[in-house]
Amino acid sequence: MTEQTLEPATKIEQSSTAGLSGSEPASATQDSGSEQRVGWSSDEGNDFDYVPISPWAPLALCLGLLSLTGFIGLFGLYVAAFGIFIGLAAFFRVRGAAGAVKGGGMSLIGLVLSVASLILGSAKMAHAYSTEVPDGYMRINFQKEIAEKQFYYVAGKRKLDPEVSKLVGKKLYLKGFMWATQATDGLPRFILLKDNGECCFGGKPKSHDFITVTLSSFPDGQRPQLSYRSSGMSEVVLTDEQKEQLGAEFSNQLTTKSYIGMVAVAGVLKADVKAGEGKSGEDYEFAPVYSMDAELVEDAWTRF
Repeated sequence: MTEQTLEPATKIEQSSTAGLSGSEPASATQDSGSEQRVGWSSDEGNDFDYVPISPWAPLALCLGLLSLTGFIGLFGLYVAAFGIFIGLAAFFRVRGAAGAVKGGGMSLIGLVLSVASLILGSAKMAHAYSTEVPDGYMRINFQKEIAEKQFYYVAGKRKLDPEVSKLVGKKLYLKGFMWATQATDGLPRFILLKDNGECCFGGKPKSHDFITVTLSSFPDGQRPQLSYRSSGMSEVVLTDEQKEQLGAEFSNQLTTKSYIGMVAVAGVLKADVKAGEGKSGEDYEFAPVYSMDAELVEDAWTRF
């Protein structure tokens, strides 16, 4: 009885001892797993070290993209020149940082865009400037060579500046801005201003600051060849009443669409120094002295 009672107790002790001895590897395994997890987290953190981008890099890229406007305007060429300076500074700053910042590729792209825009945009604009004036016409700066040479008066009579007098009756090519008009197309006549200040801000131009432009009329089938150069020009047949209002010689009349930006006009300049005589105040001061019979109205190829 005693032996039978003791044997199970011995087995239980052995089993408990075995369980205890078996628990050691499990604990060791958990400790080992814990060490492995700690090591994995440390390695993963090293893979995601943050390297900041130099603020100069996106600035150089933005200027490079903006410099592409140099293909359509003078402002873009100024941006391109500034973009080259910023692009070089950005590239060498990133390079000199020895890996502390990144953005070298971004800086280089911006620099290349700025250089290309400055070179190619300048070449395009120079070519446009050298070829925009039609054969037989003289290039004139409206603001400097006409508007700024104001009238002078002798015994109360209006006189032209001698330099402007030399231009009257000549075939001129000049640029300006259309005064606001309700029509968007089919204009046989419009007012050309020296700048867009009075045009856009409701000013009233003085006599030396504007030209009344009337497009040419022509015999049937003899439309001026120069007018075909502008896609904004077309032709209409005038009624007798319209013909009288415009003072047109022929029934076939050139017309143009309206332009918001700078336009170029080619035609013969005329001047009536007696315009508004006998009137006083604004009626005389703002009388239409200058006029032009034009064969071409187009979007200006260049802005100077």
